[in-house]
Amino acid sequence: MRGVKILVLSVALAVLPLSVVSARGGGGITWGQEYFNPSLSNFDLQTTYSGAYGYGVMHDGQRIGGFALGLRSSAPSSDFGAGFVGVITGQEVHLGRVMGAVNLWTGLGGMRASPVLSTPDCFALFGQVELELGFGFTRVMQLTAYAGMQAIAAVVDGRPLFSEVMYTPVLGLRLAWGSF
Repeated sequence: MRGVKILVLSVALAVLPLSVVSARGGGGITWGQEYFNPSLSNFDLQTTYSGAYGYGVMHDGQRIGGFALGLRSSAPSSDFGAGFVGVITGQEVHLGRVMGAVNLWTGLGGMRASPVLSTPDCFALFGQVELELGFGFTRVMQLTAYAGMQAIAAVVDGRPLFSEVMYTPVLGLRLAWGSF
């Protein structure tokens, strides 16, 4: 009998972490635009970006997931392009079909930023903090608008060049499929 109690207790303790798992989450496509503001930006690259992302949502609304982004500039004076992969963390809340979230996207990748930076081809670090507001059209599709700040730092010889950090406000849209 003591063995059965120990087995039941062991199984209960092993399954306990699953109590925070939820079947919510989503993924889809993202599009954004950097907006130059002299008081908030240090570069005007006229960059747009697009990519794919996905995330799961824990029982308490915490998000964790991943992304892949491609950035390109339409400015005639710069040859800027970049690609990043990384991690999404955040917190979301729901009020019916309306969703609000605060997210942090962090990643690494490579970029070409000639003649903007002194090291035109390099690895780079990516960070974006944002506020999201979404509306679920159905239980499996959601359209989201977001606004935030984006920063990209060049990495040369294994060290980030924080003297060459590009930062600017961003606005964008996301279309996601999942369980909302």
